Amino acid sequence: MTLENTSALPYLLTLGAALCFSSASLIFAQFSKRLSVLWVNTVKALVAAILLIPTIAFLYATGMTPAVTPDLTSVGLLALSGALGLGIGDLFLLDAFTRLGVSRTLILYGFQPIGLGLVAAIFLGQAFPIGKLVAVIFLIACLIIFSLERYKESGHWEIKGLMNALIGVSLDSTGVFISRVAFDHSPELHPLEGHFIRCLGALSCYATISFFYKFRGQPERRVLLREHWRTLSPAARRWILLGSFGGTYLSLCLYLSAVRIGHLGSITAVGITGPMFAALLEAVLQKKRPSGYLAAAFVAFVIGFAVLLLN
Repeated sequence: MTLENTSALPYLLTLGAALCFSSASLIFAQFSKRLSVLWVNTVKALVAAILLIPTIAFLYATGMTPAVTPDLTSVGLLALSGALGLGIGDLFLLDAFTRLGVSRTLILYGFQPIGLGLVAAIFLGQAFPIGKLVAVIFLIACLIIFSLERYKESGHWEIKGLMNALIGVSLDSTGVFISRVAFDHSPELHPLEGHFIRCLGALSCYATISFFYKFRGQPERRVLLREHWRTLSPAARRWILLGSFGGTYLSLCLYLSAVRIGHLGSITAVGITGPMFAALLEAVLQKKRPSGYLAAAFVAFVIGFAVLLLN
C-alpha cells in the first residue's frame, strides 16, 4: 500500500505545514515589529504567488495534473477564502505576534479543531469518531500545558493582542472551511491552483486596504512595498524571502493538500502543534533549556498524533 492510499498522508502533510509556518512566524514577527504588518503580509503573499506560477506550469508540462478551466464558483470561493484567511486574518495574526509573541498567539489555534470539526460534521457530513476526538483532546492538552507555563511566566494576557489573535484564528478557520467547500465543488482542482487563487485574493485585499489608507489621507500606512524593501540589508532581504517561501508558499501547499483530502477537525488538530515547534525554536535561538512543561506537552502531542494515525 502506498502512502497516498493511507489515512496518514493528510496528517503528515499538516505536520510539515505546521513546522514550516511556525518557523517562518518567528521571522514574520521580527519584520512586523520593524516595518509593518501590512508590508510583511503583502510580501509573503506576493512571493508565494510568484513561486506558484512556475510550479503550476511544471505540473501542467509534466502531466502531473491536467490543465482545466476552473469553475467560477470555486474560483470565487477560493478568492474569498484568501481575502478572509490569508488576507485580513493574517493582518490580525501578525499583529498578535508582535504583542503576545509567536508561541502564545498560536496557542489559540487549539480552539480551531473543535469549531471546524463541528462545522464539517454539520455542513459537510463528515463524521467525528470517538478515536479522533480522543486524539484532538491530547493535542489540545499539549497546548494547555504549554499555555500554563506561559501564563506562569507573564502572569497576565494582553487583551488587544489576545483579541487580535482570536479574530485572526477565526478568520483563518473560516478561510479553511471555504477552501474545503471550493475543493468539494471542483474536485479536479489541484491544491496548488487553489493556493494561487487564494494568494491573488489576499493581494487584492491588501491593495484595497492600501488604497483606502491613501484615500483617507494616511499614505504612510499604505503597503510601501518598494520603499521598505530598499531600507533592508541583503541579509534581511534573504530572511524575509526565506520566511515567505517556507511560511506561505510551502506551508500552504502542504496544508491545502491536506485540507483537500483529509478530515478537517483532525487536520486542524495536528496543525495546532505549531506552538510547540515555535517554542522549541525560540528555546534554541535564545539558548534556553526546554522546560518540563514543554516536555509534557511533547508527550501529549506524540500520543495524540499516534491515535490519529491509528484511526
